[in-house]
Amino acid sequence: MPHVEKVSLSELTARVRNGENVEVVGYEGDAVLIEKPKGVVKGDFTQEDLSELKKRRPRGKPTKDQLELAAEVARRLGEAKRLFKVIFGPKEVTIRTGNGFMHIVEGGVKLAGYRSLEEDPIPLVIDVLKKYGEVKLLKPLR
Repeated sequence: MPHVEKVSLSELTARVRNGENVEVVGYEGDAVLIEKPKGVVKGDFTQEDLSELKKRRPRGKPTKDQLELAAEVARRLGEAKRLFKVIFGPKEVTIRTGNGFMHIVEGGVKLAGYRSLEEDPIPLVIDVLKKYGEVKLLKPLR
């Protein structure tokens, strides 16, 4: 059973602002239910093995603007009680929600998996996305 934590919306946005990968799996009253997104299973490795792996991995953080944008998007999705997942990478953030995802990169946002900018939950966040940079809707392949 994955470890589910109950947090407030402000705690959730603070964690996203700190660059913490998080998945919102539900809501209970005013509480947000979150868990660590499934990722690499560390398994039975010693700390030394893991730190070796980490050394070789190109590290990088999202920019401050990307963290701020991700926190604002998370806040709005949380207020609207949407389920979503936030994954950070070097100078990028991916937010999976609804039928698609928002890929925040330097200079803009790419939206994939949505039919239009009117598709839920894009209208909740389109203004902040546009303030950040160019918003591109990637057309689904038919």
